[in-house]
Amino acid sequence: MRSRKLPRCPGCWLPPPLCVCAELPLLVTRTRLVLLVHHVETIKSTNTGRLLARMLSGTQVRVLGAPDRAPPAPLPEGPRFLLFPDESAPVLSADMAGSEPPVLLVPDGTWRQARRMCSRDPDAKKALAVRLPEGAATRYGGLRQSERPGALSTLEAAARALGILEGEEIEARIMAAFEVWLERSLYVREHGTIVAMACARRGDEG
Repeated sequence: MRSRKLPRCPGCWLPPPLCVCAELPLLVTRTRLVLLVHHVETIKSTNTGRLLARMLSGTQVRVLGAPDRAPPAPLPEGPRFLLFPDESAPVLSADMAGSEPPVLLVPDGTWRQARRMCSRDPDAKKALAVRLPEGAATRYGGLRQSERPGALSTLEAAARALGILEGEEIEARIMAAFEVWLERSLYVREHGTIVAMACARRGDEG
């Protein structure tokens, strides 16, 4: 999408004729989500973290690696978990959080970027690293390939973790919105010229 220089919605980064912002649910969860976003991801149209942040109320977004980044806001109180696919990490389970609302830190970047961010962010280093149980394969492969077999997009991984901590309904609602966004993103990739023409018509009419 970037190569065609299409105009993009500042919320979902889809071209305005295909914007999904009005269709996204606003979800309130007991778990407090913190996204550790590599600064390169902030300019990628295929990034799913921004979509997740728009759906989950109270999400804290930390952009890491940018030279002018502001100091991060302090984390909420509660047991802290870092979602990281390390085979030595315990598998996340619902009973890990206990009675307090948990704080879930989720890296948003490539595998290598995630490793660097997690080793440099002080809060990530102090959190308990956890991994997801085996599950369905990613639906994201049509848009972006990972260097790590079995990898999930940021949104898919966080949705699966929240399904464990919060219940299946939250995961299902996040994934339903993701499917809409994914379908439209793939349409843009395959029919960029048509989308560009639609954007141009909207500009003429506006």
